[in-house]
Amino acid sequence: MRFRRRVSCFIAFALTLCLAMAPAGVAAQNRLDSSSEVWLSGVPPFVRQQTFQESDSDYMDLFKPDAPWSKSAQTVSVFMINGALVMHQSDEELKAVFSDLKRRNIALAIEMGLLSGKDSAGQQVCGVGVEGFAAPDNAKVVANRIQRAGGVLAYVAMDEPLWCAHHFSGKNACGWTMEDVARDIAPRVAALREKFSAVQIGDIEPVGTAQPPDWVEEISQWTQVYRKVVGEPLSFFHADVAWNGPRQQQLPAVKSRIIAAGLKFGIIYDGGGAKEESDAVWTREAEQRFRMVESNPSMIPDHAIIQSWARWPKKMLPEDQPGTLTNLVLKYSNAR
Repeated sequence: MRFRRRVSCFIAFALTLCLAMAPAGVAAQNRLDSSSEVWLSGVPPFVRQQTFQESDSDYMDLFKPDAPWSKSAQTVSVFMINGALVMHQSDEELKAVFSDLKRRNIALAIEMGLLSGKDSAGQQVCGVGVEGFAAPDNAKVVANRIQRAGGVLAYVAMDEPLWCAHHFSGKNACGWTMEDVARDIAPRVAALREKFSAVQIGDIEPVGTAQPPDWVEEISQWTQVYRKVVGEPLSFFHADVAWNGPRQQQLPAVKSRIIAAGLKFGIIYDGGGAKEESDAVWTREAEQRFRMVESNPSMIPDHAIIQSWARWPKKMLPEDQPGTLTNLVLKYSNAR
């Protein structure tokens, strides 16, 4: 079961076929008066072309010194890329991305799959073409390219490993125990740490699903199993909210357990779900969702992730134009 058309699902499939900036300092941590750290993530050019057959993209314009997002850039603490950007943009383009993020004092994150689907003998037993899975050396390849281009990876957000390897029941499903899932991830975590020793590894999982009925407890158990098997705790947990599901019950329950486990808690704010979408509709939906969630002060997350993996909004810039992703960042900061 997939809760969103995630860009990294495409990336995992493509990479399978193909085969410090440390966490932001005090200046970046305190960009907002609130406790939320704002993350921003959009659809890079290669994925837009391959997934939506659209060649027009202003994504790379974000990293020009005079790019029209100066106010929203001051709000963003973390910019999250994905494997498609790393593997398909040129060396010079990657250097420009990482250099500009450093200049703006914005930390670098990547969302990626850290599952391989291999058994202990190294045989591929499951996971081919499944979200959250990638080639076994994917993490090493991506980390090497980021480092060569001058990037310093501060965060890695895993692409729903518990859901995709433990619960997913479609073609090439693994149906692994939590221990098996964590064991498969561990070598990729080690490979990332060889290049970026201070990188923080976190997890994205769906929240707001009716099945399984004990999903909240499973998430809590997963954080404990991961720590025991991998030998270190997760740093954060991001909720990929199924907005039409029972999220009103699950979201507070998951947040409570994540905070009790000593992890940072984040919520992905996105649009989508309307009968007819557009940039204006998508961003309006996302705004309605963060206003609705955070009208309850107890639900304000540690990380507020403004993210699109969909066709909309088609533009990242400019920040003063309604319907762009950077304008949505401004609306979030103004709402706080």
